[in-house]
Amino acid sequence: MKPDCEAEGTLVSYVTYFRMCEVIPTTKLDRSKSGRSTSSRYVSKNMTPEETIKALEDYRNELSDIMSRFVHRDRSYDIRREDDPRYRTIVIEVIDVINDLIGKNKYSQWVYQLFKEGISNYLQSPSYKSIEDIVSVIDSAITWITRNQDTINKNKEEAEKTNESEKSELKPPDKITLKWLWEHVPPDYIWKFLLILFAAFSLGITFASTNLYKSLTVPATATQNSEIHNNSSAVKK
Repeated sequence: MKPDCEAEGTLVSYVTYFRMCEVIPTTKLDRSKSGRSTSSRYVSKNMTPEETIKALEDYRNELSDIMSRFVHRDRSYDIRREDDPRYRTIVIEVIDVINDLIGKNKYSQWVYQLFKEGISNYLQSPSYKSIEDIVSVIDSAITWITRNQDTINKNKEEAEKTNESEKSELKPPDKITLKWLWEHVPPDYIWKFLLILFAAFSLGITFASTNLYKSLTVPATATQNSEIHNNSSAVKK
């Protein structure tokens, strides 16, 4: 049965979400199957690059701990049963943390793809190699964010200013000037107005060259005046 891809809920529903919905989840978990709280400690639209780096470092260390507890069996190397739910939660939260800071990005895509590849087995149990590769991606994301902190902060400030300006109510000026129009009217409207003005001007020039326009504006000639006068006299007689 196809799951509700918009649903939020338990870890079980999120595992199904991963396997069947074919999209990157961005919703936070509330509670794991075991009852332990797994709500995100870090996911926030207001996180700074420094806070994001700290969060990713914590997730990376936690994944490394999970890898150190893998169990050797006869023909397999398996994650501990109690670590499996937490691992899946970390994957979702890592994707959320990176997305919330820099939007759509390749690192979140890689993490998701590696997760899917890691559970592509009969038991759908995460492989050691997939977790190892996810740790490498997290390291790469940390490096990129560290190198681009100034750009990220600048973009966030510009986005916040844009949101504030959109929310603020525009008060009508005492006097509308060209400067006010230039600063407050969107460029698209200005270009549309100029195009309409140009079209009207072109239409006026075209109409001015027609016989209809000339017949309405050119004064009657002497011959035409004479004919009109003669016709008028004839009517009086």
